[in-house]
Amino acid sequence: MGKVTTPAPPYPEGWFCIGFSREWKAGSVGTRPFAGGDAVVYRTRRGVLRVIRPYCPHLGAHLGAGGTVDGEYLVCPFHRFAFAPDGTCARTPYGTPPRASLTLLPSREAYGIVWAWHSPDGAPPSGELPSLPGPFHSPRAFRATEEAGTPEEVTERVVGRILSRAGSRHVGRRALGPGAALVVIEPVRRHLRAAPWSLALWVLTTPVSPGRVRRWTAGSAAVAPVARLPRPLSQRARQNSPVLRGGRGTGSPTPSDPGS
Repeated sequence: MGKVTTPAPPYPEGWFCIGFSREWKAGSVGTRPFAGGDAVVYRTRRGVLRVIRPYCPHLGAHLGAGGTVDGEYLVCPFHRFAFAPDGTCARTPYGTPPRASLTLLPSREAYGIVWAWHSPDGAPPSGELPSLPGPFHSPRAFRATEEAGTPEEVTERVVGRILSRAGSRHVGRRALGPGAALVVIEPVRRHLRAAPWSLALWVLTTPVSPGRVRRWTAGSAAVAPVARLPRPLSQRARQNSPVLRGGRGTGSPTPSDPGS
């Protein structure tokens, strides 16, 4: 009898970009495609950001289609059930709230980017995003496309193209997951009196459906001196690290989901 092989999951495990912090002002609600379904992102009036599965546990209304923020609650557009940031139903127009909860996705806000965690088996995050120097924060997206491929393939291809064009001006790169990489470049000065500056280019690739990804290319600039990226691990250490081998970020977390 031949060996039975288990097919690989359609989406890798790791942290993925689903947008930028500035897109969600206090009181805003938005929907993003993510790993074969939708993710709803909202921010409470006090600034707490949450990423959830889109359906109300009452009767299944899509909370990204008409859902609103009332103070610290996300309110369903159908029967006006209100959900607290921890996902529990906190209020209804019909009396005592039921024991029903939203499905929260582990999420983080880091570097001005909103990240959501995906695991094929629903496991909690096994790694965290690293701490990076301030000049690499708050990138501005200047291109977003949807294309065929996996997060790893598309990210590797785009980073390779950036490095080939940058040449010797490339001063560092860092993988932050299977679909995220940061490349730092020192452009040539325009003239002798100009202050040197560095360009941080982000490649952010998120699975949206089998074989399809959404890719953001974003950048931020800072006048030198700029702290360089943390020294990468040795090749042997990378091979022995389940975090980097699996494409997950490491370092201090910046949680937006207390339940993750």
